[in-house]
Amino acid sequence: MTTGYVQSGAGELFYERRGEGGRAPLVCVHGGPGFTGFYLETLFVLSGLLPVVCYDQAGCGRARRGGARSSFTLAGFVDELEQLRRELGCQSMHLLGHSFGGAIIGEYILAHPQHVASAVFASASIDIPRWVADAERLMSKLPLMQRMILNEGKRSGQLLSPQYQDALARYYDQHVYGVSPLPERIQQSIDQADSITYTTVWGPNELIVTGMARDYSLTPRLGEIRCPTLFTCGRFDEATPEAHEFFASQVQGARCVVFEKSAHHPQETEGEGYVALLREFLGAAM
Repeated sequence: MTTGYVQSGAGELFYERRGEGGRAPLVCVHGGPGFTGFYLETLFVLSGLLPVVCYDQAGCGRARRGGARSSFTLAGFVDELEQLRRELGCQSMHLLGHSFGGAIIGEYILAHPQHVASAVFASASIDIPRWVADAERLMSKLPLMQRMILNEGKRSGQLLSPQYQDALARYYDQHVYGVSPLPERIQQSIDQADSITYTTVWGPNELIVTGMARDYSLTPRLGEIRCPTLFTCGRFDEATPEAHEFFASQVQGARCVVFEKSAHHPQETEGEGYVALLREFLGAAM
């Protein structure tokens, strides 16, 4: 195991690497934005196949020793990843981007295709207008009172009432976490997440996107991706199967796998099957 800190244009990030050998590493890019890499550490089990790296982006988790994040642009997130690659001393990486991490690896692939061996878009938020539309569709299936509370909160901006928070928690239970109690790694990420990054880039919660990302879409450029590519999500995911199947159709040779018992975190809720899929995909891409 190797750990370290890296300076980037967005601030100081923290990384942990497990596994030896000269193979291109699997670099796991967390979402949130600002959620920390703890919840992806279940993927360290793949370190017998190839080196695996998880990192905390500037301003969150173990990177907090360097102070607050200084850049909230996608270019800043991409620069972090490029500075990490240079620190690791590798010419190419296999990239896994979960949730907003999908937008980061997507932009990285377009900016630095020569450094990408393969890509996994995991429950990715890469088309935010579509994400918002899908959230409305998922909300329409909730019980009437829950829908009314969530819609009124959005209309009025009163998002801290017990009634709103309870209705939001029920949505998260179904479409974000998908399991109770929360796995320790996810709870640790929640506890050490950076709320400033989240609200600045995203918004107040998963259903209301008001930040920098609100108009972002990678969809028009998906056809430019040329590396081996895999899309994954859960059947009950806020990053919906319908969206991911469409995204995969836009990338030549890409595959989409839906985990039938999961919401937004199949790497936790169906970990054995998820790791087996990655082992197969990465083995073919190496």
